[in-house]
Amino acid sequence: MRRFRGIVRPIAAVCILLGLLLMGSPVAKAETRGDESVQFTIAVKVSPEAPHATSVSIARNDWEKAWKAAVAAEEQSSAPSIPYTDVYMEIAEGDGRRTFAMREDGVLVESGTNRSFALSAKIRKQWLKYAGKLRTQHYGDMLDWEVAKGRLPLKSKLTVVDLETGLSFQAQRRAGSHHADVQPLTKNDTAVMRQIYGGAWSWKRRAILVLSDGKPIAASMHGMPHGGDGIPDNGFSGHFCIHFLGSSTHRSGQVDLAHQLMVHKAAGKLDAAVSGFSPEQIAETLFEALRQQDKALLQAALRGAPIPTQAQFEKLLLTVEGARIAPIKPRTVDPDSVTAQIPVKVTLDGRGGGMREETFRLDFVRETAHSPWVLSGAESGK
Repeated sequence: MRRFRGIVRPIAAVCILLGLLLMGSPVAKAETRGDESVQFTIAVKVSPEAPHATSVSIARNDWEKAWKAAVAAEEQSSAPSIPYTDVYMEIAEGDGRRTFAMREDGVLVESGTNRSFALSAKIRKQWLKYAGKLRTQHYGDMLDWEVAKGRLPLKSKLTVVDLETGLSFQAQRRAGSHHADVQPLTKNDTAVMRQIYGGAWSWKRRAILVLSDGKPIAASMHGMPHGGDGIPDNGFSGHFCIHFLGSSTHRSGQVDLAHQLMVHKAAGKLDAAVSGFSPEQIAETLFEALRQQDKALLQAALRGAPIPTQAQFEKLLLTVEGARIAPIKPRTVDPDSVTAQIPVKVTLDGRGGGMREETFRLDFVRETAHSPWVLSGAESGK
């Protein structure tokens, strides 16, 4: 698999008020007019359900008037697909609250109804400017392992921040040449790590930030104690692994796709990475999302797919707890082709037990030879 590259800026707090963040811009003027005003909350988070977010709440006359006019005039339409995004908008008026995903053009797509609202280009630009500021504070730097390990020398202490929950714990790098072998410092740190994994140790990968000198680095961890130990009385028998951009496993020396996807997620670069993938890489990402039980990763792989196809795999996510794919057979690639079909043999682990094998035939399209590939349909059978 090809190596990933990219860079983002650091994280700040879980939730911050940015009233005058955009200096000299009319966006900075928040106008609160009492209980009847409409409040707009823009939030950045790694998945729709993530409790950890960086957000700003604003009440503005011009936004409120434009929003009410759009609702009154029914200026809405049904989105052809549910967008992948890490930017969300909550609009609160009185006791009512509506939640939207924000597309990269600032159009709002309502959760549940899939109705889309496009306010003026000026207002959408203002929203996106706020979102950009929030993103620079929510994510970490994506550093190559050769650089990252210099920031994390052996025996150095670090802070691990889980980007889904916002929970954090202290740890120490104990070993590792291809990636970092790490242990929680104390029993309390082990308890927090276990809480992050829902009370049960797991090999599933999670997007995290690693802080050693106050500057966060985008990374990925699993939650399974294994191998050598080194810190006594911390309640953790062994170590766990933290991967960075381009790091590899110690046993095979291979780059781990799931870890690399989570690194990009922790840097706010997941969508950019998947947009440049081949059909085979999107197929691998799709079933890796099922294996990791990661809805945001699934949505990234399904970016632009028709709603029935998205619903097909979201239903599958709820009925399986794991997926393993056989190696995808190489195909003759025409660089000018705008269609592709990829057959994938998959072993699915059902929730509550049971295992079945299926072959999926995934159809991909793109607008031009230089456009991103999109999953257009999927059929499955034994």
